[in-house]
Amino acid sequence: MKRCPHCRESFPDNVATCLYCDGPLETLEPLQYKISAKKTKKEQNGSETIPKKTWKEISIPLITALVIVGILFAISQIKFFDKHIEQITKIKSLKSDSSDAPTSAQAAISKPALSSAPPMAPGAVIDLYNNALALCSSGKCTDPQKAIEYLDEAIKRMPALAEAYNIKGNADCDLGQHQRAIEDYNEAIRLKPNYAHAYYNRGCTYSKLGQYQQAIEDYNEALRLKLENVSVYYNRGNAYFTQGNKELGCTDAQKACELGDCKLLEDAKSKKYCL
Repeated sequence: MKRCPHCRESFPDNVATCLYCDGPLETLEPLQYKISAKKTKKEQNGSETIPKKTWKEISIPLITALVIVGILFAISQIKFFDKHIEQITKIKSLKSDSSDAPTSAQAAISKPALSSAPPMAPGAVIDLYNNALALCSSGKCTDPQKAIEYLDEAIKRMPALAEAYNIKGNADCDLGQHQRAIEDYNEAIRLKPNYAHAYYNRGCTYSKLGQYQQAIEDYNEALRLKLENVSVYYNRGNAYFTQGNKELGCTDAQKACELGDCKLLEDAKSKKYCL
């Protein structure tokens, strides 16, 4: 048996030159012949050994699969957080529908705080708040005690709900519990320092207690916080008149009249307080 040293192909002994490159052939040793013959037999039987795949051939499909799985997982997480954010936004966007009522709650629900009470869905807290607001949205609570029950439960589940304390103060005030109402407004302001309506409502309550200076200070703070409400000027002017300050009383009465309520100014003119 002979073999071409260049093409590495084997030929019978009677072949003189390589049939592929026309180069000279070399005679194989007996052991080499045996191995070559064995290999040739395998090739004839179609059982040639399959070469192993390289790391590059294996790693590329594997990495591609992992990237696809990661993308699908990220999409699922985005959908989850979008739903969670939607629930939070729904709570934050809730507002009172009574913008000019003296006892209205005029702000979005505050961010929830941790509570030791059993967990409650955000929608359930909103329902409690809305139930109380419906009873107290017309300037006077139609059922203050029931409103307080709703609000106490809402506050238990969401202690940082400043708007709930504000409405609770309105309900307490309607029940004649003025000192308790002031405590409610104090808590609303503590939780939300720029809560103009809580300042205004507390000022109204101070007026009912005859504490006119404290009332005027709260009305001034409400105005500083841009609460352009006719009732603020009306009640502040009335507090000035009660203190005997006709000049400032007339100024506020005039402003209230410009905003649509001239009753205080007309009364003041009839008493010769204002020109």
